[in-house]
Amino acid sequence: MPVTINGPMPRDVLKELLEAEFPDWKVVTSQRALDVIDRPTILLKQDIIVPLPAAPQSHFNVSFYVTIADPHQDMDLAEAALDQNVLALWAVLLGAPQTMPKQAKKVLFEGRYMAYDIETDLTVQKGQ
Repeated sequence: MPVTINGPMPRDVLKELLEAEFPDWKVVTSQRALDVIDRPTILLKQDIIVPLPAAPQSHFNVSFYVTIADPHQDMDLAEAALDQNVLALWAVLLGAPQTMPKQAKKVLFEGRYMAYDIETDLTVQKGQ
């Protein structure tokens, strides 16, 4: 018997939220290599699914890494842009009813772009 989910898929929730809030940024909804980044880029990487402790039979948390990468090759410019962009992204995730950002960690994306991985959970309810 197939399992149904009440509401949209978690990846779709993030995609719609982030495209609406950051229309000039690129939002990539699948984990993959990107050859060139020419604007601030958000990459969604689904990671872990676990039962919600308060309701393990009906709800679960879907964890994502929401990566924000900056296109600047000059690290000083990239750092300055990311200082602002990671906080803007964090604020949007924090303010959305379905998302719970947990931490942001600075990383090097594709070996050359300065970035942050924001670990974020979305709570999903199993359907009837």
